[in-house]
Amino acid sequence: MSYGLIAINDSNYVQIDSETPRLCSLYNGTYQATSDHYARVSFPSAITTSEPPCIFIRNDPSRPDDIYWQTTVEGGPGNWTGFNIQAANVNQRPLGKWFAAVFASLAKSSYGMRTWAANGSLCYDSGAVPVIVTKANHSWTYQGSVSLTIGAQYYYRNELVSALASDEYFMINPFSRGVLRPSNSGWLNLGVRFNYSENRLQTYVVASGAGPWTDNGQPAAIFARLPGT
Repeated sequence: MSYGLIAINDSNYVQIDSETPRLCSLYNGTYQATSDHYARVSFPSAITTSEPPCIFIRNDPSRPDDIYWQTTVEGGPGNWTGFNIQAANVNQRPLGKWFAAVFASLAKSSYGMRTWAANGSLCYDSGAVPVIVTKANHSWTYQGSVSLTIGAQYYYRNELVSALASDEYFMINPFSRGVLRPSNSGWLNLGVRFNYSENRLQTYVVASGAGPWTDNGQPAAIFARLPGT
């Protein structure tokens, strides 16, 4: 930058840059399905970024068999109002914790420090909760066909193996798309869960007959901490 504010820590990591917003958590809470296999969450107020928020979840270890698919962010650019998570089985009830994060900030503090970008948008607020990205990769291994409570599945496992910290989540947005199958113009639903016994992400494709490609598209597995949750 030619002018502005930048703060760099002892590890030469940029922590504050008046031209580049941090990834901040705007809202967080818990999700729980009740009458059906959907968990529906409404934000306290709309998120006004043009890009949809990154939704990070921590599926509850008390429901280890639940697989999530077809997660959608509700609303549209400048007016994101919430999200919903659908379980792959009508008898499953999604349960866990979540937070919504964007590369922007909200004016939350009555005192502290704020910086604004050249276009007048709020770039940094010392009261906004920073998201700490802990690890990420896109390395998946196809494991073949398995049988689960929701029927025949094609299973992929992420090669990043690590126990979740108590305040650590994974981003579910990359798993809201499906997987193509050979010689077919359609696609198959891709489900995801964090398996606490194996300490890794798992994805499953719901299918019958001809299976999907052995490459699941290498979706990003991104983990982050939200201290205090």
